Amino acid sequence: MTLVEVLIAAVIVAVGLLGIASLQINALQGSTNADYRTRAIDFATSLSDRMQANLIGVADNEYLIQPSCDMGSLSAVSACAMTPQMGDAASVANCSPRQMASYDLHQIGCGPGIQNSLPGGRLQIDCVDADTSDADPCSELSPMLITISWLQQGRVTDAVAEDVEAIKMTVIPGEP
Repeated sequence: MTLVEVLIAAVIVAVGLLGIASLQINALQGSTNADYRTRAIDFATSLSDRMQANLIGVADNEYLIQPSCDMGSLSAVSACAMTPQMGDAASVANCSPRQMASYDLHQIGCGPGIQNSLPGGRLQIDCVDADTSDADPCSELSPMLITISWLQQGRVTDAVAEDVEAIKMTVIPGEP
């Protein structure tokens, strides 16, 4: 009889430990998803700040172009990075608004940005044109929608293993 009692107690303890392990896995997945969301918000905010600093590039619709993530596309605009290690800050003044926008999109969307920080990360920028009567696809003071999407960390038991999650940020850059 004692052996049966010990066996039942072992089964109860095992079920409890499985429940605790399941809770731990859910907590880790939730933490990972929260980390991804935080990174995406940081990237969207950084891009918004960069757009505000390059209003001429925004007015010329340079931020509506999908970033090219091949390394050859960045070689021409690498001087547009203003870092403390740069010896010649005058070279930054030689960057056109197009080059600055290209550099910004490459830094946020590629390499150490969204591409390497978020699984399946993708950047998309759209314009909600405030003045559809003109030929400009994104008139001045039109809201711009920054969308960053990534693959959400799902449970092993989920039928759909790849849920896509996204954040959307609306930005209205000022006038140059």
